[in-house]
Amino acid sequence: MGKNGRFGKMYGKVVGDGKDDGRPGWKGPAFVKKTDQKPRPKAQSAGGSKEELEETEPNVSVQSQQLLLNIFRDSFVEVLTSGDLKPLLQEVKTALFERDFTRAFGKSEYLEAYSARWSPSRALCYQSVLVGVQEHLDGITTEVAPGKDAEAAENADSVKATRPFLPAVCFGGGAAEVVAFGGYTHDLRDASEQQETVDEPESESQSPSSQGPTIDLTLIDSADWGNVVQKLHDGLLTPPPLSKYASASARASNKSLLQAGSLNSKFVQNDLLGMTLKELEPIVGRTPKLLTLLFTLNELYTSSISKTTAFLLNLTMATQSGTLLLVVDSPGSYSTTSVGADAKKYPMKFLLDHTLLDTEKTKAEGDDRRRESPASWIKLVSEDAKWFRIPEELRYSIPLENMRYQIHLYRRL
Repeated sequence: MGKNGRFGKMYGKVVGDGKDDGRPGWKGPAFVKKTDQKPRPKAQSAGGSKEELEETEPNVSVQSQQLLLNIFRDSFVEVLTSGDLKPLLQEVKTALFERDFTRAFGKSEYLEAYSARWSPSRALCYQSVLVGVQEHLDGITTEVAPGKDAEAAENADSVKATRPFLPAVCFGGGAAEVVAFGGYTHDLRDASEQQETVDEPESESQSPSSQGPTIDLTLIDSADWGNVVQKLHDGLLTPPPLSKYASASARASNKSLLQAGSLNSKFVQNDLLGMTLKELEPIVGRTPKLLTLLFTLNELYTSSISKTTAFLLNLTMATQSGTLLLVVDSPGSYSTTSVGADAKKYPMKFLLDHTLLDTEKTKAEGDDRRRESPASWIKLVSEDAKWFRIPEELRYSIPLENMRYQIHLYRRL
């Protein structure tokens, strides 16, 4: 998103015949289901050759994924059906290729076209990633009374526990993130309801825990995604539109993806590389949170290694023990950055680990002995290359993309 979460080459391979006609991905399984597909290769371990990519195990139902695509479809129906969509996308893609991010995200129509075209694939991938690291997210999920706002919830130590609460901050976040977190809380709610049905089949009341967690989401980016985020947020909490010919039973069963109070989202426009420690502390430092850099960090390194390192160090100083940092980005050669006069390239993971995990050697005043300070983070999950593939059963107005990505999850010590 914007200058802090950019497009780049890493958006994945378009599902199709692999030929490039210069258009922004007008290939793949849209409304026509393919046949005679070759079987997909089995998942490869992350320790295999560079060409081998581990395939993401399906941990989210196709039904849940389709509901998220419907949110994008209904939120941007005018954009998707407009004859101006292809030229708009080409203009955005040209600006991104030229790294003119101010122009690429400087118009509302560009932001909506981008969100309708490229954010759905990302949202499905991020939803799957969140479900995959759920056991770690449970460790920072607290219990608060329903109806508490984010600030009150963070300070409600004495409040009787009635509902899970998960605070999250997405750096470089926007359209894909808000829908992905909506899908995540929907999946947790469904899982809780199914479990309670098994445990108490005769219970007619629904406990607050079965409603899933309340997610308090802050999204920060240099481009103004506020209106897009609000539109998608409303779509998650509003029943989908029905035809005027819909039956009474269809109208009665028509429900929103999320219940009121399940998701609080706030967008903040700010340049990540310009954020100071004083600005970061009130955003990330009150309690342990989930922090994300989803297809953002490598672009930050590309802009400035020194500023990105300073940002990560400030983030480290601002966060509380137990905070989680989730990094998802492109794998392989796309994640290298030139360093020094010799233009030596280092993988993004190396730069990240060097900042977060390496011990710091210091010398106390008047003492010639060098001491090592402990690392600030511990790595919980690390996979260098994975596939996220779009199920062919899914339906969307325009083609979607498969995605390759690497994932790293850290916990603040």
